Amino acid sequence: MRVLIVEDEPVIALEIEAIVLDRLPSVETVVACSVRDALKIVDGAPLDLAFLDIDVTDGKTYSLALELRLKHVPFVFVSGADRGEAPDELKLERRVPKPFRPESIARELDALARKDES
Repeated sequence: MRVLIVEDEPVIALEIEAIVLDRLPSVETVVACSVRDALKIVDGAPLDLAFLDIDVTDGKTYSLALELRLKHVPFVFVSGADRGEAPDELKLERRVPKPFRPESIARELDALARKDES
């Protein structure tokens, strides 16, 4: 299983990664701090799940989320951004508000993993 984490704050990226690896130790995690870097990862080896901050170093991850949707990769936004700012087609996507509690990330990871298996 391969999990993408898109987050431009290193401490938060590490925290999400630690939660994922604690829950699923055999997972490969890939971290990107920008939409550009994340799109390169998406175009590479297949992904199974993704956690996306909305506001990263080079803009918003909405285009990335739409690309993941096209590739049938389940994802969740992990962001303090206002849900109302999202494009209509992404307003109802899964979301963990920042600041988050580790169990919120773990719960979403479990839900995404189940979705990926179906």
